Amino acid sequence: MRHAPSMTGLRVLEAVVRTGSLSAAARELCVTPAAVSHRLRALERDSGTALVLRSDNRFQPTEAGREVIAALGDAFERIRRADAMIRTDRPETLRIAASYSFAVLWLIPRIGAFQARHPEAELFIHPTHRPLAAGPADVRILHSARPPDEGDWTCLFQDRCAAMARPDHPLLSGGPVDLGSLMQQRLVHISHDNGPDWGEFSWDKWALAKGLAPQRPRGAGRKGSSVSAEHLAVDLLLSGDSLALISVVNASLMTADGRLASVPGSECATGCGYWITTTGKNGPGRRLAHAFGRWITEDLGPA
Repeated sequence: MRHAPSMTGLRVLEAVVRTGSLSAAARELCVTPAAVSHRLRALERDSGTALVLRSDNRFQPTEAGREVIAALGDAFERIRRADAMIRTDRPETLRIAASYSFAVLWLIPRIGAFQARHPEAELFIHPTHRPLAAGPADVRILHSARPPDEGDWTCLFQDRCAAMARPDHPLLSGGPVDLGSLMQQRLVHISHDNGPDWGEFSWDKWALAKGLAPQRPRGAGRKGSSVSAEHLAVDLLLSGDSLALISVVNASLMTADGRLASVPGSECATGCGYWITTTGKNGPGRRLAHAFGRWITEDLGPA
């Protein structure tokens, strides 16, 4: 009796070849990388030959694998489109708990692109200083020095900051800027209760990273204001003549359209990164969570 083809195995092969990675294929298929590897090995065992090979940190199809993919054509893409048609009339909720300033500065201005790709999604976006404690969520985005011990976290990007101001700031209107002079400007300080492991980065740390000694004694009356979040610092920059240390990625729209400008040579690593995990358990939330993970990874590019 002839065995039916392994549709699951073929779907795994198509996803691995298209994404180039076991982990990316696993996120898309809502399984573990180990399960993807197991299905792939079983399919190769049934076919009697290798179907993929790892090259330059990416899985590429062998000649036999290319023949199988060619035979499949766009079958799985058509299945995905048909599934989306069936779901069109049923709103699906995607709950996103994201680090506050990333949500306000980067995510919300771009979320329309994801909604255009997934019109069936009803989004609930929760900007929060504590994404881990934000209640039920299908996606969590965290700003920290390292990922939590529990869960499957992926690094979206390693954070880098730069001294930023309005483009018409007097410091930016002349020639080359002496970085040591920044500490004498009106500065915005970002300080919160979570500490440096959760994204706090001070002007003193910036000065040390750039090989500069802070030019004001600790505790001495510093000009400027203190806020508890980066997006609040951005609001102060837009309304005055201050400088603040702002994430280069978070401010990318504002620097691109000319609302903010970076001081040349001021960029440095903060020691923290932005991490994402998809936690939808079952059903539409899980499908949309993985679709969101693919979209945001594509938009941000390599970590």
